[in-house]
Amino acid sequence: MNVQPNARPVAGFRFAGVGAGIKQATGALDLGLIVADRPAAAAAVFTTNRVMAAPVRIARERIRRGRLQAVAANSGCANCFTGKAGLKLAADSCAALAREIGCAPELVAPCSTGVIGHRYDLEKYREGVHRAADSLGRDGLPDFARAIMTTDTRPKLASVSLRLGGAELTIAGAAKGAGMIAPRMATLLGFIMTDAGVPAPALRSALRSAMPASFNAITIDGDMSTNDTVILMASGAAGNRALNRRELQLFEDAIAAVARSLARDLIHDGEGATKLVTIEVRGARSAAHALKAARQIANSPLVKTAFFGCDPNVGRIIGAAGASGAALDPDRLELYVGGVKIAAHGALVVDALPEAAAVMRQREFAIRLDLKLGKGSAVILTTDLSLDYVRINAEYTT
Repeated sequence: MNVQPNARPVAGFRFAGVGAGIKQATGALDLGLIVADRPAAAAAVFTTNRVMAAPVRIARERIRRGRLQAVAANSGCANCFTGKAGLKLAADSCAALAREIGCAPELVAPCSTGVIGHRYDLEKYREGVHRAADSLGRDGLPDFARAIMTTDTRPKLASVSLRLGGAELTIAGAAKGAGMIAPRMATLLGFIMTDAGVPAPALRSALRSAMPASFNAITIDGDMSTNDTVILMASGAAGNRALNRRELQLFEDAIAAVARSLARDLIHDGEGATKLVTIEVRGARSAAHALKAARQIANSPLVKTAFFGCDPNVGRIIGAAGASGAALDPDRLELYVGGVKIAAHGALVVDALPEAAAVMRQREFAIRLDLKLGKGSAVILTTDLSLDYVRINAEYTT
């Protein structure tokens, strides 16, 4: 499926991104709107962190109805760990947008990202909503994508078109996230919009199917955020007939393809990242065992610093796998960097290490661990751990 890293207009939706003064940097975009022409079918997934931000708590309640008309997303302030005042702030923020576009507040979902423990200025937010509502446009998704960025260095966009149900359908998405990405999603806000006429239950199914190989298959630092939200909305403006079972599967495939493209883009732009590394574990006793090993390798600071240094350090990789709890026999496994075998039969392949180091100097490479115990497999995308990652996070609130 030909997913493009751009933002195609999606019939039935308008978008905007403005600077509301939430971020400290003067003029920085920090408030984005997604507005449907009329109430749209919707589904969402959220963080599983028990420290759950106020906007997540409100959005999670509202999405249960399966319909939304708007999303208000700000960056620069997470509005998390802010008590009852934070909940009121999120609700009042939704009400401000509802008044501007003429819909019920319950049809507005709030999203926030940024520093935890602080609330933003509601009057600045209201003024920003007013200006953003005035600038809503069909081609405004790139501005929206910029407005939700925090430590991201660039916006993340993806889109695809396909013909289903007798109509040309468009799917477009935007996301942000550069750190705190694990074990499910990230300091991640993701939004996927389509003009397809698809009911909320089908959207929930599509989103559930898309998550395991996209936003739930990436990690930057092994830390889970408090504000993670991915929302899928369908306007129905394409005028397609009801999709049959085969077409619904193709629709799910397209949603998953957009989600994977956005997730990969998040890893490319991970905080301080100089490498995108695919961790593949195969031959495990089960898929669950493969995932345990892949996640442990992908999140290990020792492994990730070895990636940064282009060091094919077999001991760090197999040590992480062995600590994961996955079934493992060191005398049977094989380990590869790219196509270069660097371990087999319980020993290093010493002569191959210089070639493996050369592979690791590339911007992207793969680590493949074959446990040779069964048919289970898993893939996780990760980054290296660089000096810049430490600098960014050491100074995040100061």
